[in-house]
Amino acid sequence: MRTRLQQFLQAENLSPSRFADQIGIQRSGMSHILSGRNKPGFDFIEKMLLAYPSINAEWLITGKGKMYKEVKAASLFNTEELPESVPTIPQQLENTHENHSSEEYYNESSEVLHKLVKVLLFYSDNTFTEYSPGDARE
Repeated sequence: MRTRLQQFLQAENLSPSRFADQIGIQRSGMSHILSGRNKPGFDFIEKMLLAYPSINAEWLITGKGKMYKEVKAASLFNTEELPESVPTIPQQLENTHENHSSEEYYNESSEVLHKLVKVLLFYSDNTFTEYSPGDARE
């Protein structure tokens, strides 16, 4: 587990002391784990998994699988979970008229339902990009 912990720290670009502070353990305890003097206990593993919910617990404990949990992007667009009053993107596109901005969605009577204001893109290195439709126009 010590090797996996080191891999995680490297992947997250974290120093052992900063990591210890983030999960709420003593820095010396972290040092002992990384040196092999002590093995991580349940409290350590629990604090780590609570602080970093994207970590695959099976990978952390046994080494099986991938470091991070898989994100199922399809679930973001699962229309079965939407209430009937919320139009899906294809329905919105069908209701868009040529003379309207692509950032606005309309209902059948040409009333503006929603106007796109901001899009956030999150990257695996914990950075993000913010896009606002008006920013790109000249």
